[in-house]
Amino acid sequence: MPSVTDKIQEILHPITDKFNAFIVDIVLRGERSSKVIEIYIDTDHGISLDECSEISRELSEKMDESDLIQGRYRMDVSSPDLDRPLKLVRQYSRNIGRTCKVTYHADGKKTIIAGKLEQVTEKNITIFKNGKQVEVPFSEIIETFIIPQIK
Repeated sequence: MPSVTDKIQEILHPITDKFNAFIVDIVLRGERSSKVIEIYIDTDHGISLDECSEISRELSEKMDESDLIQGRYRMDVSSPDLDRPLKLVRQYSRNIGRTCKVTYHADGKKTIIAGKLEQVTEKNITIFKNGKQVEVPFSEIIETFIIPQIK
C-alpha cells in the first residue's frame, strides 16, 4: 500500500513537470491534528519563490480534493537550503565547481572529504582536494552538503 508521501508525490509530479521542476524530498512531521508537510523542489537552474508559491497553491487544491490528509495541516513548499543534503544526481550536477563535504564509505570505514565538486557522472562524483582527484561512487555516499563560500 502506498504511503502518504508516495501519494503526495503522485499528485505533485504533474504539477512540478509543468514548471520543469523536480521533487527533491517530502517530509511529513507533527501530530494528527497539526501535521506539517515539507516539500523540497528545485529545477536545474534554481527555482523562484513565485514558482514555489504557484506549485504550493496547485498542490494544496489537489490534496484537498483527494482528502489525502485528514484534519488540519500546514504545507511548506521551498527549494532545499544549504542545511539539507544533496539527494539527487541532478542536484550534484547543478553544484559542479562548488565546495562540498561528502561523507561516504571507503574500505568499510566512514570517510569524510571536503573539496571542490569537479565532475559528476551517473555512477560517481569527483572531488578535487589538495591537488588530487578523489572519485566517490554514489552507492557509497552517505550524505553530501554544499559548503557556503564567503566572498
